[in-house]
Amino acid sequence: MSVSRRALLRGGIAGLTLAGLGGCGDDGESGGKKTLRFAWWGSEERAKLTQQVVDLYVSKHPDVEIKTTYAAYDPYFQKLATEMSGGNAPDVLQMGDRYLREYADRNTLLDLTPHLGSKIQTADLEQKLFPAGNLGAQTFGLPMGQTTHVLQYDAKRWEEAGAKLPADGWTWTDLKDAAARVSAKFGPKVSGLSDPFGIEDWFGDWLRQQGKDLYTADGKLGYTEAEIVAWWKLGEEFRAAKALTPPEVTANTTLTPFPRKESTAEFCPDSTVGMTSWDTYGSEFSLSHFPTAGNGIGQFTQPPMMLSVAKRTKNQDAALAFVDFFLNDPEAGAILGMARGLPANLKIRETLASTLTDEWKAVAAYEAKVSPQLLPAPPPPPKGAGVVKTQFQRIYDDVMHGKAKPEEAAPRLMSEIQQALGA
Repeated sequence: MSVSRRALLRGGIAGLTLAGLGGCGDDGESGGKKTLRFAWWGSEERAKLTQQVVDLYVSKHPDVEIKTTYAAYDPYFQKLATEMSGGNAPDVLQMGDRYLREYADRNTLLDLTPHLGSKIQTADLEQKLFPAGNLGAQTFGLPMGQTTHVLQYDAKRWEEAGAKLPADGWTWTDLKDAAARVSAKFGPKVSGLSDPFGIEDWFGDWLRQQGKDLYTADGKLGYTEAEIVAWWKLGEEFRAAKALTPPEVTANTTLTPFPRKESTAEFCPDSTVGMTSWDTYGSEFSLSHFPTAGNGIGQFTQPPMMLSVAKRTKNQDAALAFVDFFLNDPEAGAILGMARGLPANLKIRETLASTLTDEWKAVAAYEAKVSPQLLPAPPPPPKGAGVVKTQFQRIYDDVMHGKAKPEEAAPRLMSEIQQALGA
């Protein structure tokens, strides 16, 4: 895989690139043209493709000028916070699920609901993605793509170890037994499974298998201390079976263990499958849905990012028309490809499928297979959810290193959660 494709998947750049500083706060006109600002985060490769779509739109709408801004994820939201506070937000902006509720509650995003089906066509978009941009009956973000979670694993080594391969209906016990067999065969340098128990995302999938979730529809915490203890005690069972990467391997953040070939299986978002694993394995690894715990696989249909419109835009009709074009135009879809995961537009996705190769072909096939089992996207999480995710990992590290039992660490995490969410 080329360097540019790795950059595309990583979705991050070191600096901030600006093209024009006009915004919602000016008159929205430039030389008789309607002027929009469009901002997003992502890599230089994603920026290149996105700019091509912008240029295509402008070529078809010569009465519109679009000025673009892009940045890495953290700088993007740092700048956006300043712009929103100063009344100078981009007219059209890429939005993340962990920020949507915050900006909608601050009355800075346009409710798109009255324009759906008229100025913005939504009939061809994957409907399971919509809840991620909704607050009650209002829509503040529309999906730009689709991803879900996946277990990537080295089927060859599993077979050599005599481990049972993932299959429909397989369980966490099946995963523990398989990973333990692999560790016994190839250890101590290679473990069966990268330790997943400090990652809040995977905890969320497990919770949904219990009929719960990380957050409720109204942005409240969806689980209790008891679920944290149960999840981390499950991790203790995996550790006792020698199924997991040891703490020193798990804690190495240079790369995760799977692409380093220090484990033979690892959970990840399917949009990152090609980030490093494809470089290491090529096609020599397989993809599976999560093991189950009685109530389905717990995975959901996730938009990696959404499109929103600033409430104070001076050119609302032009902004809405551009959003519609970006999501639904076949030429735009062909340019963007898998730059933001599978296209949210199902017709564009179907056309694109025949052109995919390598890791994207594998991801598309996996998504097609697992799609009937995926839950709709959950509603946007509350403000403070990002802090909760960080604290989940930090406090689990004490459990992983044997410094605290789950029953001791879980109350600490709940205290941090209550502080982060203002509960």
